Amino acid sequence: MQTVNKSKKSGYLFIASGVAFFAAAILGEQLSFYGIGLMFVILGSAFIHKASEE
Repeated sequence: MQTVNKSKKSGYLFIASGVAFFAAAILGEQLSFYGIGLMFVILGSAFIHKASEE
């Protein structure tokens, strides 16, 4: 069983890592990093949404 973290902190950290991937994509001119950054931003917003419902 997995425990559910009711804090929004993990969501904000996912979004911050997504922003870091966007920065790496721009600086390194790597197109694939945009998709990874977008995935992290979506995961972070889902974590925040789930934490705010509880």
